[in-house]
Amino acid sequence: MVFILGMKFPEEFLWGTATSAFQIEMGKGEVDPNSDWYVWVHDEDNIRNGLVSGDLPEKGPGFWELYPEDLKRAKEELGNNAFRMSIDWSRIFPNPTWDIPVKVSFDPYGSVCHVEVSEESMRLLDKRAYQPSVQKYREILTECRRLGLTVLLTLYHWPLPLWIHDPISCRDDIVHATKRGWVDQSTIIEFSKYAAFIAKAFGDLVDIYATINEPMVVSGMGYLYKESGFPPGLGNIDLFIKVSENLAIAHGIAYEQIKRWDHVSSSKYGPAYVGIVHCPQYYEPYDKSSRDDVEAASFVEYIQNEWFLNMILKGDFDLNINRIIDLEEQRPYLAKGCDFIGINYYMRNRIKATESKIPGFPGFEIVPCTENCTDMGWEIYPQGLRYELNWAYKLYRRPLMVTENGIADAKDEKRSDFLLSHIREIYKAIIEDGVPVKGYFHWSLIDNFEWARGFKMRFGLYRVDYETKERTPTKAVQVYKQIATAESSST
Repeated sequence: MVFILGMKFPEEFLWGTATSAFQIEMGKGEVDPNSDWYVWVHDEDNIRNGLVSGDLPEKGPGFWELYPEDLKRAKEELGNNAFRMSIDWSRIFPNPTWDIPVKVSFDPYGSVCHVEVSEESMRLLDKRAYQPSVQKYREILTECRRLGLTVLLTLYHWPLPLWIHDPISCRDDIVHATKRGWVDQSTIIEFSKYAAFIAKAFGDLVDIYATINEPMVVSGMGYLYKESGFPPGLGNIDLFIKVSENLAIAHGIAYEQIKRWDHVSSSKYGPAYVGIVHCPQYYEPYDKSSRDDVEAASFVEYIQNEWFLNMILKGDFDLNINRIIDLEEQRPYLAKGCDFIGINYYMRNRIKATESKIPGFPGFEIVPCTENCTDMGWEIYPQGLRYELNWAYKLYRRPLMVTENGIADAKDEKRSDFLLSHIREIYKAIIEDGVPVKGYFHWSLIDNFEWARGFKMRFGLYRVDYETKERTPTKAVQVYKQIATAESSST
């Protein structure tokens, strides 16, 4: 055990930061214009209507070229032993892979249930892949290994290739659009090819994989909350359910591909330790004495925290969201596996009941944060992290990792306390509650492109000057180094 600020963490605990490709790569080196998110944030109507900020990712931190110095900071200045990063699908396959043959099986309900990628198909995928991107990612992963940073690699952290998803045509007319992304099962099949290729191409450098980052954000923000600024900007409960279902199936299919194609161990986690990254937040009724508020909070907690995990871990596809698993909703063969659950935790949400806008579902609103808020308007509530870790382990009995936890804090006034207070809650979950938490990845290493919000939100342990690309450490850098390297045992 390692003694840190009065807390004893396991010796092999992973201390790292979390990043995503689209948010940090561009700014220096090759621009990737081939994804739905790139087109979405450049769209003049989206900018004019205030759906997106008008900031552009090609003016970003430039990790694509500056990764050696950023990774060196993570190792030497933060004392980290791990690093979470993603690969952008559109950088690997800017051109379609539809024509590369695979064998697809369907269940009695018409859902994809298995995809078999042959050696010949893998050869064709390797030929189709954009090799400069493959080489660049290998260089980044190799540098992580040289520095002693264990990589947690996310396969899908939101951008889709344009040949799979045209977000503008879907926004304007989803019925007649031809590139509809996760609405269509064909995306599951293409994702299986991509997952197989990633496992084969990078398996000698990677042992820990997350298939999908925050699937409920992809489906909810993209298909249910049209003002969120996420592509394709629709508000359709049926599409939300369909996309969530397809993402759940895609996780299982990708899980099988990674296990099939990565045979090389580079750490104790090898050859392939495969999980999902989920985002359960802490929900409570605004008025605990109000039956309506209690019911609304319970519904939101179920749909946001539990519903998706039940699909991938139990095979319970509650597609009418009535919390009753009917016979036709029991599909255990689609629960392929999940070796760990990644928990992204940021906030407490207070839920107030409102008039229902969807028949059969309670109406609700999230009461705006009024005190102890981040720049995103999220309420800081460290105790919620311990609660969510206990909740996830009790329900699913899988090892956990805190795969994101951070704060938008442009004035750098709250970040150090935020970091330490949340890590104390992880400690309590491990030592007092017996929850097997294997690592902590702070969001984020550097300031980045915060999706529809652009560059204004400052999540980085290092502040980025987007003109010069200079990195400046925040006060929390020394705090995190002290924690990660156990330099002090004082309280």
